Amino acid sequence: MSQRNPMNERYTSESRRGVTRKSAASAKPKSKAGGTVTVGTVKKTPAERKAAQKAARKQEQQRQRELDQKYYKPDTERYKKLRRVWWLSLIGAIVCVCGSWALRGVQPEWLAIVCLFLAYALIIFAFYVDFSKIRKERRAYQERMAALEAEDEKAARKGAAAKKAAEKAEAEEEKAKPVVQSRRGLGARRKKAQEAEAAKLAAAADEAPEDGAEPSEQAKAASA
Repeated sequence: MSQRNPMNERYTSESRRGVTRKSAASAKPKSKAGGTVTVGTVKKTPAERKAAQKAARKQEQQRQRELDQKYYKPDTERYKKLRRVWWLSLIGAIVCVCGSWALRGVQPEWLAIVCLFLAYALIIFAFYVDFSKIRKERRAYQERMAALEAEDEKAARKGAAAKKAAEKAEAEEEKAKPVVQSRRGLGARRKKAQEAEAAKLAAAADEAPEDGAEPSEQAKAASA
């Protein structure tokens, strides 16, 4: 194998540099991934994930507002009982506050303090009942009613689809009825035509001897 000349221009010049050729394999068109090949999903950016979470929260809040407008007051016995407890707690807290103010000038002073702390406890208990027990009962009731609405909508869609299918079948039957009637009418017309033709042939057969008798009578008159 011959040795390349080190004094060649491409080796001595600083401005001109060689370029590596691309392989022929890179020029081939890329084929589509097969059915068994799994293509990885594009990862979302943090901003996109944050926007998607915000949209989901907004949609859930809108759904909850709609449910609150429809089913804010459940008609269950447990809800009514919890509501009565909430009202009694608030009324007891108001009574205890009024009692603490009334007992300030009465000895001993700890009675007013006890009434005030009891009022605070009743207020906290009322908040607990409202934000925990009553809210859970309301949410459960709303979920049940939403499920019933979904079942009703599903049944309505099925009924509409069944009604549409029945109307389509009835329309197809109505379209098929004239065809049957026309065939029957055609058969009746053919039968009537055949009967008329047979009647004509019978009349012609009856008239044939009479036409044949006339020459014989004429022949007899001529011979006479």
